[in-house]
Amino acid sequence: MLKKQHLIAALFWLAAWAAFAGEEPANSQGVELNPSHPDVYVVKKGDTLWDISARFLKSPWLWPEVWHANPQIENPHLIYPGDRISLVYVDGKPQLRLERGHPTVKLGPQARAIDHDQAITAIPLDAIKPFLEDLRILSDEELKNVPYVVAIGEDRVMGASPYAIYVRNLDAHPGETFAVAHPTVTYYEVPLHYPWDESDERAVKSKEWRLSSPHTLDKVLGRFWKNYINRPYWENVKILGHEVADIATAKVTNVDKDVATLMIHGGKQEVRAGDLILPLNNNQYNPYFFPKPGKVNDDNVRVVALNNALFRAGKWQVVAINRGSTSGVQVGDVFQVNRPEKVIRDEIMHPKGDLKTLFKPAKAKVTLPEEPVGHIMVFRTTPHISYAIITEGKRPVKLYDYVRTP
Repeated sequence: MLKKQHLIAALFWLAAWAAFAGEEPANSQGVELNPSHPDVYVVKKGDTLWDISARFLKSPWLWPEVWHANPQIENPHLIYPGDRISLVYVDGKPQLRLERGHPTVKLGPQARAIDHDQAITAIPLDAIKPFLEDLRILSDEELKNVPYVVAIGEDRVMGASPYAIYVRNLDAHPGETFAVAHPTVTYYEVPLHYPWDESDERAVKSKEWRLSSPHTLDKVLGRFWKNYINRPYWENVKILGHEVADIATAKVTNVDKDVATLMIHGGKQEVRAGDLILPLNNNQYNPYFFPKPGKVNDDNVRVVALNNALFRAGKWQVVAINRGSTSGVQVGDVFQVNRPEKVIRDEIMHPKGDLKTLFKPAKAKVTLPEEPVGHIMVFRTTPHISYAIITEGKRPVKLYDYVRTP
């Protein structure tokens, strides 16, 4: 099944490349070459399309504009270790051409072609597989009456295979298999300057969440505050989604009244009370990504989460941004990440103790502009959240950095 998915994905990727490479791009003359580009590069195992592009181009996502498909080579848009990529000029415009390093070899009456699974990818798949296979974004509606783990067998706090788990709200039959998902974070946007400023500027945030009763004293007081005391503010808070991570699978063994018994039979983490029971995730993803300049450029697209990092992330690490498919973000979109502008005091002309700014401190302030720190490429979208990988960076990417068109 996996090989079939890879074959379908490869054909899709091939068709995407063909759409761009079939005709001469109108603006290829504007593509800037890397000053230290080689004339010929031999592809090595472990290379990515992004790194190879960066050897030749200042903007690696513009690779399709200079790629020349050789119709004499089988699958000229897929690149394999051992292939030679040459830089040539046609009518004064740069072109990148492929010379297959591993030609088709005939064995008797049959031909042996290169396995598509050996083709290099745009980015390292190992870095993003968990985000393609394990993460989901759930809406408020999807969390209503969601089945959940109420207890672990043998009174354990956590459990893995072969322990039993007891689940409420699950409408199922013995023999069915489900995914066990652990709540991670909620993404949301809030008014930035309310109530002093009625501008549309909004802050993006993320916080840990877990399933709990809506009838606790804290929850009741919270709803009273939101509905009656601070209603104008909370009416402008937008929940972007609740993230969960698939951590195990479990099979139904018994259903008794409102409690179902499931046996854990596979997992990456131990299951806890409060984890969710969801249908199996049958996401079929395309392992071959097609980088292209992103077009979504509103004023408040930001990095809202870092993977395996508290404060900053570097190349080949994953981030989440607060825009998704409903805003027009697409898989393969490349964006520039900018450090937000910063207000500092002019300590040269207005040092501390400057009498001129004693009563007008704003005069001593100066705003430093946004600063580019790197690029990211989107590899998965949901309606309001997208996951992207850092493809290059001058400096580490931080939470709440701006995301701009490249």
